[in-house]
Amino acid sequence: MIYFFQSLSLKTRFVGVLILLFPVLGFQWLWNGAPWGLAAMKLAGHGAGVPDTSFWYSPAALQTLFASWGPRGREIYLTVLWPTDLGLLLSYGVFLTAAMLYLLKKVNPASVWWYLWPLLPLGTTGFDLAENLAVALALILPPEGWEPVSWAAAGLTAGKWVGLALTVTSLVAGTAAGLVRLGWQKWKASRDAGTRTLADRDGDV
Repeated sequence: MIYFFQSLSLKTRFVGVLILLFPVLGFQWLWNGAPWGLAAMKLAGHGAGVPDTSFWYSPAALQTLFASWGPRGREIYLTVLWPTDLGLLLSYGVFLTAAMLYLLKKVNPASVWWYLWPLLPLGTTGFDLAENLAVALALILPPEGWEPVSWAAAGLTAGKWVGLALTVTSLVAGTAAGLVRLGWQKWKASRDAGTRTLADRDGDV
């Protein structure tokens, strides 16, 4: 797997990473900005949101949220928000993975173990997908006797947010470290070139 990611990083281009950002922005708009998305859910549920935006919730809190949605809110979640969120998580997972591969290509780390780094956004996407499935199950199944499904949804939601925070933090830190390294190399090369020029002048004298 290390060498698979290593070979894949060599094929990653900045333009390709930039293009992959547009589906993320598109699905984000469909989720938050479209009138048939989260706005319709909040209108049907009297201001109630979705569990995805919380870091942690109890099964009781999840069932209370479901009850506040009402039949119309449940329909909107299953037919509009759930498929949209599926597209969003897949698109941001691909984008973040491609961004990490491109960063690895530019940084070219000494240790090959760094090429397991893309597993972080892929794992985050997996948590998000499992969370969506668990929330949908908790919504469809009766609340009594199925509390473990709600607990699983809560744990997966927390895992998703932790993974996303680690992914974004590591990308920002890696980019900053790469820029510092590039600046240092350019400064060192410029200094060495200046030293050689002075040495050549001294030799001519």
